Amino acid sequence: MLGIGACTRSEAPVLPDPILRLESMLLAPPAILLGDWLLVGRYEVTREEFGLAADPRGANLPVVMISFEDAAIWSEERGVRLPTMEEWQYLASDSGTLTTMSANSRNGLPLDLGHPLPVGVFERGRTSLGAYDFYGNVREWVHDPSIDRFYACGGSYASRDASSFEWEQLQVEPSERAADIGFRYVADATTYFRDEVLPYWDQLGPEQREQLKLILSDWRGPSRVALAVRLEVIGAPQDFCDFVSSE
Repeated sequence: MLGIGACTRSEAPVLPDPILRLESMLLAPPAILLGDWLLVGRYEVTREEFGLAADPRGANLPVVMISFEDAAIWSEERGVRLPTMEEWQYLASDSGTLTTMSANSRNGLPLDLGHPLPVGVFERGRTSLGAYDFYGNVREWVHDPSIDRFYACGGSYASRDASSFEWEQLQVEPSERAADIGFRYVADATTYFRDEVLPYWDQLGPEQREQLKLILSDWRGPSRVALAVRLEVIGAPQDFCDFVSSE
């Protein structure tokens, strides 16, 4: 089944990278009052995504040993960014619900592996939105703009406990690198669609639009409707807004 799906997709016209990236994102409600809806990476950024996977066996491992500055530059080049502390806590806690992760739902010290695993291995550790590994595998770079400090948040393969009661946040310098620190990106949804998706809209053929429709169908209907309303407010074409919100 997987092989057939991959073959079918490869025969269709290729989507532009900014649109294809939506396949790796989830759509989350605003983290702050009157804030924008958020696009959030389903997984921690992998070595392959970052451009470091010479060995295919390591392609789906989270990228590590990169500084906040490295991660921020990579993200900016792709129209995304690193999360603020408030956004990260909101997303990691399932939209504000305090959680505790059991030892068998994450890659942490109790498993005694001593290294990261490919992203998305622990289904039990997935948030209700569908994001993986917030509390295990590797810590994630976060910035707190209110006090201009940088943190590595979430549990890693080297941390014993992980819960949103304690947040597992370590203050670090943005130039530091560590074997258990990677990152996950976010984006303001309205801005991303306006700047990275909408410019390609009129260029997409029927097959490409069908591919995009399939990607968006993975998001909750009410969330897509809310995003479409915001896009309409900023002047996006009506047919594009209808496409985003339609089933």
